[in-house]
Amino acid sequence: MEEQGYIELKVSNKDNTLSPKDIDLNEVIDFISNVESFLYPNRKEKQNRPHISYDIEEGSAKHKFFLPITAVILFNGLTSEIKNRNNLDFLDYKRQSIIDKFQKKAIKEGYIIEFNNSISKKTTLVIDYTTNFEMIAPAFYESEFYLYGEIYQEGGKNPNLHISTNKYGNLTIAATKEQIMDGEKKTYKPYGIKVRGKKSFEDDKLSDLELIEFIQYKPVFNKSLLEKVIEKASVNLSKITNVDAWVDDLKTDGI
Repeated sequence: MEEQGYIELKVSNKDNTLSPKDIDLNEVIDFISNVESFLYPNRKEKQNRPHISYDIEEGSAKHKFFLPITAVILFNGLTSEIKNRNNLDFLDYKRQSIIDKFQKKAIKEGYIIEFNNSISKKTTLVIDYTTNFEMIAPAFYESEFYLYGEIYQEGGKNPNLHISTNKYGNLTIAATKEQIMDGEKKTYKPYGIKVRGKKSFEDDKLSDLELIEFIQYKPVFNKSLLEKVIEKASVNLSKITNVDAWVDDLKTDGI
């Protein structure tokens, strides 16, 4: 079993009167969620994270997390680097957003939040109502995406189409009259569409989508073709030691 350690967020207020009984349940939930996201910012990391236990202790209010030492080392390194640089520009979007949340909480409630851990004798970072850790990462990126689903509405004064997808829910796609009118009526039929637009770093939501082209979607099962593809790929697949992990790492946006 891997060596264990802890990380701690000690929260106090201006007149040093704060105690655990003053911390509302929703605030406790926020602290737990934010620490988890800071250590494991994406969905895959959260799914595979190790066991973490939690306690809140006296001494103002100490939010304490017990977890493997490798996570403590990561926490120590990141918080120390934030303190040394006095900015967030080296962090990914998700981690910047977590520190930004702590900063806003400190300003709103008059908190002093000290970041401590079991491998450092000193506080690695302090965020309070006087510090100024601002996010600089963009909130989204622009790209092209492939979407698959059923088109359930098209047209309108400002031409657009509406598609229902399993991954992103119902989406509105800007289009031209010519794109909508070209070919057969597409409403209530499964289609693939290629679009350009924005994708949020925070929650992966799509926005400002514009249609590039339609991709007719005809899922037809061909057993003999599938067997030929499997046979052709088996030579290289046999070299992959962990097929599940390899599949998880495939980046297929919208498929």
